[in-house]
Amino acid sequence: MSEEERTLVDKSESSSFEDLAAAAAHEIEEAKIAEAAATASEREKEKHPEAPATVDGWQDLLGSGAILKKIVKAGDEADGSRPQRSDICRISYEVKIRDHDAVFEKRDQVKIYLGDNEILQGLDLALKLMYKGEICLLQIAPRFAYGDTGLHPGDSLGLIGEVDGPLYEGPVIGPETWVEARLELHDWAEEPEHETLPIAERMEIGTRRRARGNWWYRRGEAQLAVQLYRRALDVLDESEGGITEPTPSGELAPTSDDLQALLEERLRVHNNMAAAQLKAGAYEAALQAVTRVLSCQPQNAKALFRQSRILSAMGRPADALRAARAAAAAAPQDGGVRRELARCEQAASRDRSLERRLARRMLGTAAPDPPGGKPSRTKILVWGSLLLSLLVGVASVLVYRYKVQSH
Repeated sequence: MSEEERTLVDKSESSSFEDLAAAAAHEIEEAKIAEAAATASEREKEKHPEAPATVDGWQDLLGSGAILKKIVKAGDEADGSRPQRSDICRISYEVKIRDHDAVFEKRDQVKIYLGDNEILQGLDLALKLMYKGEICLLQIAPRFAYGDTGLHPGDSLGLIGEVDGPLYEGPVIGPETWVEARLELHDWAEEPEHETLPIAERMEIGTRRRARGNWWYRRGEAQLAVQLYRRALDVLDESEGGITEPTPSGELAPTSDDLQALLEERLRVHNNMAAAQLKAGAYEAALQAVTRVLSCQPQNAKALFRQSRILSAMGRPADALRAARAAAAAAPQDGGVRRELARCEQAASRDRSLERRLARRMLGTAAPDPPGGKPSRTKILVWGSLLLSLLVGVASVLVYRYKVQSH
């Protein structure tokens, strides 16, 4: 990620159909994983009631060996209920590198929204198969832990609810590094209707989701970032009688300080989601997100910068140049904006030069070929015609002289 992109990721109502489809596919995949794991476990018990369903006490949750689970304390299975996606789970957990003793991430009695990837994906998936009060150990493959990016000393841990949390201080976690976790599910509750929550609580939830989305974005996980930003918008959305649309002049209508802060946070999320969607190649969705920001803040330099990048990616250089110029006017000292403007101007200059060359060729007024270069088709035709005319003339003279001599 370039430096300007890194510095511009802090500041998208519903996303486009392509985003919603991606989210639905993700939810379906997770549901199938959890259902398949639970069903396989029950069938195994029915077929072999005397045989252990685990190997050395470890249960293969996904059937691929990517997440292994060992129960330390059984939970309450009386009603057979387990938490579902979007439920608010109260958990405690600690994470360490497998076969190491040092714990580098630990949280006690923390609340998370299941399925939002506020914790490592391996922990999130395991919670769907746990009962109230259960404690288990997990061995998690890199794919469901820190992925190909890994974790390096000085990297943010992206802890839940902390915008500026602690940094990682352990050894390098590479793309092949497994982690081990101890996870306890205390209890859970259904997510309440957002409209029933106080503005301050909605603000807190939206901010923590944006912060976690930024963490995934910096790790190159654009789709996971979009998912968090979308969930942040769910809780930051307008409330009746609250946030209003901008006036015809582009200025926001007066509103309370709390609602104004909620609006500004929502615009920051839209702005960040545009960056993530651009990175994921969802250009139409990204343009929609950034347009929402500019409809309320026409001089938002970050939104204009991203609009320029999006339009360039969509093959609209003239529109991209206009956006870059507007961004430069709004933030003349921003190095990233200046570089984007220079890039757009160079692209526009190349396009104009190409158009002039094409026009000259069409009109037959192209400049002479450089020394040593191959003659153009037009020149070949011209010289061919002249040579043919000369030959015809010479032939005519010879015929005439022959006739004169004959007489």
